[in-house]
Amino acid sequence: MTAPRSRTSYDIQIMRGGRWATETRLTDEDVAKTTAQSRVADPKCEGVRVLRCWLRADGTEMENEIFCKTQTVREDSVDHIDHVDLVPEPCKKLEDYFGLASRLVMGRIFHSYLDKVTLTPTEVLHSSRDLKRLRDKGTMVPSAVDRVASLQARASGGDAKARREEIFKAIEDILAKARNLESIGLPSQKNSLTDIVNGLPPTTDQWERDYLVRTALTRDLKDIRSFSGKLERLCKLAQGVEVPALAALMDGFIAELLETSAVQEILGWQAGLGAAICSMIDLADGTFSNRKSDAPEAAALLNRLFAERRLPESRAGMIDRAHRQVSAASPLYRSDDQQEYDAFKKVLLKLLTLRGLLDGPKTALALTHRYLHLTKGGARFDAVSGVFRAMPDRAYGIIYLCELAHGEFAAEAAMKLAETYPAGIEGQHITNLVQSRLSPKDRMLRAACAFNAVMAAPYAQDIKQPVLSHIDRLLDEYLVEEKIIERLDHPGSALRDRALRLVQFCSSGVLPEGRALTRARQRTIELLRQPNFDEHFVEGIADPVKARDALRDFHRLLVGKAGFAL
Repeated sequence: MTAPRSRTSYDIQIMRGGRWATETRLTDEDVAKTTAQSRVADPKCEGVRVLRCWLRADGTEMENEIFCKTQTVREDSVDHIDHVDLVPEPCKKLEDYFGLASRLVMGRIFHSYLDKVTLTPTEVLHSSRDLKRLRDKGTMVPSAVDRVASLQARASGGDAKARREEIFKAIEDILAKARNLESIGLPSQKNSLTDIVNGLPPTTDQWERDYLVRTALTRDLKDIRSFSGKLERLCKLAQGVEVPALAALMDGFIAELLETSAVQEILGWQAGLGAAICSMIDLADGTFSNRKSDAPEAAALLNRLFAERRLPESRAGMIDRAHRQVSAASPLYRSDDQQEYDAFKKVLLKLLTLRGLLDGPKTALALTHRYLHLTKGGARFDAVSGVFRAMPDRAYGIIYLCELAHGEFAAEAAMKLAETYPAGIEGQHITNLVQSRLSPKDRMLRAACAFNAVMAAPYAQDIKQPVLSHIDRLLDEYLVEEKIIERLDHPGSALRDRALRLVQFCSSGVLPEGRALTRARQRTIELLRQPNFDEHFVEGIADPVKARDALRDFHRLLVGKAGFAL
C-alpha cells in the first residue's frame, strides 16, 4: 500500500537585495533547517529562512516561519571576477564599449560584484561614482581587463599588452564622459519613455541621444534596490514604444537585467533546474504563468512584452541562458536518477519547434553535454546515441545529428547517422520517421525538414545519400497511400480551385526536391496543359479586371514560389 503524500513541506528562501526569493522546497523539517544553516554560512548570503507550508482541507496553502537568520555581507566577499570563456571582438571606438555584447560580457565577468551592489553594466557605465568605485575595487578591473584582452588577442592573433592599454584608456574616457554629464539636468521620474526623450538636451547625433536616454534611466533607477524592481520599471516604460531605436535601447537594458538574479525572482520556486529551464523558455515565448513568481508584477509585464515580440535581444539572451544551464553540470533534479532523466526529457521537448531544434547547433550541443553529465562522463558516441533515442521521433533525431555536424561531436553524429540509415535501407513507413499523431501536412513537413537538414549537413555523400533516398521514398509512398494529390485535384472541383491547390501544395515546402515533389508537379503540369486553360481558370469571374488580376497572381505563384517554368 502506498503511503499518503505529505501535506506539509518546507520552503527555503534566500534574501537577495533585501527581498526574499524561494530557492527550493523540501519535505523534511530537519533537512530544511540543516540546508538553511549551510546556506547562511556563505559570507555572500544576506539571509535565509525556512517556511513551514501545509495544505488545509479546502486546498489553500498556509505558512509560518520556523527559522530565519540574516547577516551583513562584507563587500570584500565579492572582490573577484567571474570566469568567462567567450568575449566579443575588440571594440574599435568608444561607442562600441556601450554595445549590448560588451555590456553582457561586463555583466558576466563582474557578476558577483554587480549582484552585491544591485547594479547593471549600463548603470555603472553611466554613473561616474559607480564606475570609479568599481575601477578602484582591488584588482577586479585589472584582472577583468587582462582576461578580456588575452581572449581577444588569442582569437585575433593580436598583441594582448596593446589591447590591455586600449581598454584601460577606454575606461578613463568612459569615466570622463560620465563626469562631464553630472552637472547637466536630465528628465527623471517620468511616466513614459517619450516624456524622458522630450526632456533631453537637443542633439542630432543618434548615439549621443541614446547615451543621454540611458543616463536618464540610470538616474531614474538609482533608488530601486532590487533587480526585479528595476526590471518592472523598465518593462512599464518599454510598453508601446514604437520608435525602433528606443525599442532596441530598452530591449538591451532589459537583456542585461535578465542576466541577474531577477530571473530567479521572476520564475519563483521551481521543483528543480530542469523545471526552471522549461519556465525560462516559456518566458522567452511569452507563455509563462506568473502564479509562482516572487515578482508577479514584473513577470506579467515581461511576459506580455515577450508575447508581443518586442524584446528580440532579451529573448535571445534568455534562450542563451537556458542553453548554458542545460550544458552545465548542475543536476536537473536532485537525488533521484529517474526523475533526473525525466526532467531531461521535458527540457528536450521544450527545446524543439515544429521545424527542428530551437537554436540549431547550440541546442544540439547543449543537449549532448547534458547527456554526458547524466551518464557521468560516459562515451561521447553513447551520449549522441542517447539524445537521438530521446527524441520524440526519428525525423527530430536526424535533424539533431545534422545540427552537430559543425561542432565537437561531428564525428560521432556522422557515425550514428550511418549506423541508423545504412546504404540499401528498405522497408518502413512514414510513421517510422515521424509521429503518427501528426496531421498529414505536419508529417510531410517534419520529414521535409529532416531531408533538408541532411542536404545542408557537411557529411560525406555516402553517409547522406541513403538517408535522403529513404526519406524521399517514404514521402512518395505516403502521397500515393493517402491519395493526397487526388484530393487536391478532385475532378468535381472548379479548375481554378484545383490549380490553386496543386500549385500552393508544390510551393508550401512540405515536400523536398525528389520523387514526391516531382509526382505533384507532374499532376500540376497535366492540369496546366488542358486546352484553353487560362479561359477556364477565370470562368465565373465576371469583372475583366478581377479576372486579369486573378490570372496574373496565379502565374506569379506558379513561377515565383512553385518553381514552374512557363
